[in-house]
Amino acid sequence: MQIVEVLKYARIPVRLNVKKGESVLILTDTSVEEVVYKSLVAAVYEMQGIPTMLIIPPLAAFGHELPEIAAAAILKADTLIAVCCVAVTHTDAVRKGLDAGVKYVAMGGVNSDMLTHGAATADYAEVNRITNRFAEILTTGEKVRVTSTYGTDITFSIKGRKGLPLAGIFHPGTIACFPDGEAACAPVEGTAQGLIVVDTSMHHVGRCQSPIRLTVKDGRVVRIEGEEEAELLRKVLETRGDDNSYNIAEFAIGTNPQARCIGNPQEDKKTLGSIHIAIGDSLSMGGSVYSRTHLDGLILKPTVYVDDKMIIDNGRPVIDLRE
Repeated sequence: MQIVEVLKYARIPVRLNVKKGESVLILTDTSVEEVVYKSLVAAVYEMQGIPTMLIIPPLAAFGHELPEIAAAAILKADTLIAVCCVAVTHTDAVRKGLDAGVKYVAMGGVNSDMLTHGAATADYAEVNRITNRFAEILTTGEKVRVTSTYGTDITFSIKGRKGLPLAGIFHPGTIACFPDGEAACAPVEGTAQGLIVVDTSMHHVGRCQSPIRLTVKDGRVVRIEGEEEAELLRKVLETRGDDNSYNIAEFAIGTNPQARCIGNPQEDKKTLGSIHIAIGDSLSMGGSVYSRTHLDGLILKPTVYVDDKMIIDNGRPVIDLRE
C-alpha cells in the first residue's frame, strides 16, 4: 500500500493532538509495516512538528516494560505516538511520561488496513460525543451487570471510579488512541463475580472460533475453560504473566459507529455497542493493581445494565446518545 493512501487517515491523530513546534516521538517495532510509521512521520512534518522515530524489538506481551532507552526518550517528548505491534499503554514507562505531562497517542496493533478502513474513517466529533455520553454514565454509576447469549453473566462495582472517554483526543488524566472509540473504567478491586464468555477476540489469542469461559470470583479469574483459544490464553498467562494477570482490570464500551469486527481486538473493541473486559494491570485505567500483562477480551453483542438500568440491549445502545 502506498504511503499517500495511509497518510490520509494517519493525519487524523496527529491533527487532533500535535501542535506546531512540538517534539513528537514515534515509537514502533520491527513487526510494524514500514508504511504505517513513515506515514506518521510525514503527518507530523505536515503539522510542523519535530518527529523522532525509535524502532525497538516487539514486546513479548501487552504490559511488558519498554527498553530503558525508549523509556528515557518518552520523557524528552511533548507527544508520544506508540505504533507497536502490542500496546504499551500499561507500562511504567508510559505512566511516568503521562505524569511528566507527555501527551500519549496509543496505536498498538494498528496496520495499514486499519488506517484506511473502518474505525479510522469515522467522524471523530461524533465518536467524541457518543464516548462522553457513555463515560458520564460510568462516572455516575455504581454497579454494572453484563449478560450475553453465549452465557456471560458478570457483576461488579464501579462506585467512585471515573469513566474515561477515549475518543482520539488527549486530555490530561486520559489517553488518546487511534483508531479510537471507547468509554472505559476500572472495576473496584475484588468486586467482580460471575462468568465472562469472550466470544469474538482477545489479545494474544486473536479471533475466537470458540468462546473462552472465564469464571470470576472476588475480582479474579479462577477458571479458564474452552478449546484451543482457552488453552492459548492459559499458556500466555503462565509464561508471560504474573499472579495479578488474573485480576479483572477494565470494563469498556465500544463507541465508534464505523468500527469493524475483523478479529483484531484493537479495532473489534471499538465497535459501537460491544464491550470488552480486561484482565491484568488496572493502573492506567484508574485502578490499583499492577501486572506485567493487560489483555482485553471482547463480547460483541452484550446486554449491559448500570445501576439496574439497561443501557445496551444485545449490542444495541438503548440510551439517547444525543445528550
